[in-house]
Amino acid sequence: MLIIIGIDSSISGMLTIMSTAKVFTSKDLGRAIKAARRGRGLNQIELAQHANVSRGVVQKLEEGRGTVALENALKLLHILSLDLVVQPRSDEGQDIPAHG
Repeated sequence: MLIIIGIDSSISGMLTIMSTAKVFTSKDLGRAIKAARRGRGLNQIELAQHANVSRGVVQKLEEGRGTVALENALKLLHILSLDLVVQPRSDEGQDIPAHG
């Protein structure tokens, strides 16, 4: 499971977790990025320019379609002050068995 965490550091210099979103699909990731972009008052072109990627990268990612390089997705998350956290699921029955 991936978790996207929105962080706001503008409130008197303290870090505040604004929201979290569990990401299971590319569409989930796209929705989280789109919401964060809109919350910051950016359009797709502005976000792309800040991250030094093409607008097409932003479009594909937000729509959950096509292939986007992980490096580009991480650039967008960084610009939006989002952290990507990978953690085990709490439902142990669905875990992949360890090889040993």
